[in-house]
Amino acid sequence: MIKKLLILPTILFFALVSKIDAQEALTLTASPTRVGDDGSLLALPGETLQTTLKIRNNSDQSIKINSTVLDFIIAEDGSTPTPIDEETNYRWSLKQWVTLAPREQILGPQQIAYVQAIISVPPDALPGGHYAMIAHQPATNTETIGSGAGVNQRVGSLLYVIVDGPISEEAFIHDLRFPKFSEFGPVDFSFKIDNQSDIHIVPQISIDFYNLLGRKVDSITLPSKNIFPLMTRDFTGRFTKIWGSGFYRAKINVLYGRETQLTSSSFIFYLLPIKLIAALIVVILVLLAMGISVRRHLKHRNDNQQAKIDALEAEMARIKEDQLKKYDN
Repeated sequence: MIKKLLILPTILFFALVSKIDAQEALTLTASPTRVGDDGSLLALPGETLQTTLKIRNNSDQSIKINSTVLDFIIAEDGSTPTPIDEETNYRWSLKQWVTLAPREQILGPQQIAYVQAIISVPPDALPGGHYAMIAHQPATNTETIGSGAGVNQRVGSLLYVIVDGPISEEAFIHDLRFPKFSEFGPVDFSFKIDNQSDIHIVPQISIDFYNLLGRKVDSITLPSKNIFPLMTRDFTGRFTKIWGSGFYRAKINVLYGRETQLTSSSFIFYLLPIKLIAALIVVILVLLAMGISVRRHLKHRNDNQQAKIDALEAEMARIKEDQLKKYDN
């Protein structure tokens, strides 16, 4: 009886694990993850664009897939998109302009399917960037074909469309953070780029470092990041030198926008091994003190020896003089 009670939970455990493994095996992949972020989906008001998206069923079971168009917002980190199922009046919304074909299809095991996104730009569309998420998920959260196992997953691609026209592009560097003084490198720093444009930007960032004499001593390039309109993203960099000689000025150069605009900012920091220099000074002073002491000692000894020689010479002169007096007498 005890053995049966022990075996039953074991059977239930392996059954549960098998079910979880089956669910985890039912995965989808959408590609490309971003479409048009390079400015390739450019249209005038009233024009129509078309692009192809791909979705793959990575499982060993057939799945019925629904494809939908959603608005999304960006989290505070400036990079994580969160889909919005409700209707919005979002200034940069693309949702109402996109038609998907097909919207529903069955994907066999390891099958790849394609979805056409047809973008009809309204004649009164505002110039600038417009964005949407093309999401793919099972027709229901537990529906597969020929199996009772389920999948609860939604994957998607971000769609970037630019409506041509008078587009405002403006970006700022702010919130510079860096140690004003360091004894040893490397020196880490960070800053934010605020995009106040009507369009997303992908800034190209370089930082030049100059010494006290104004000579460039180093230059680095930071990886690019996509920044949506009215969003801010963090960037970090590092001055890699270990040994410094005091004053340094760093100049951040940011190129962005379709017209390659430039915004820049500078900061000053000091890199100097004060403690090491102080220790060296102490060592030098100690060596000087020892040298002066030795010199004085040698001089004193030489003076004593000279005094003895002078006394000896005086004694010899006295003796000689005494002998001469004896001869005279």
